[in-house]
Amino acid sequence: MSKWEYKIVDHSNSTSMGYSNEETEDFKIKYKNAVHWKHEMSMIELNKLGEQGWELISLDSASEIYLKRQL
Repeated sequence: MSKWEYKIVDHSNSTSMGYSNEETEDFKIKYKNAVHWKHEMSMIELNKLGEQGWELISLDSASEIYLKRQL
């Protein structure tokens, strides 16, 4: 039987994603041509979690993201 661990990630703002105010401002400049910089930031952070083996289960609006990975 598989065992899983679960994680809830708050992506409601850049600080909750681990970015400082200065890093957020730098990100906005770097991705100024993106349709929405916060979406780009969330995608980057979700890809990092995916590389660590986390799988998306569901999301609650645009802020809480539920993930799991096998132990």
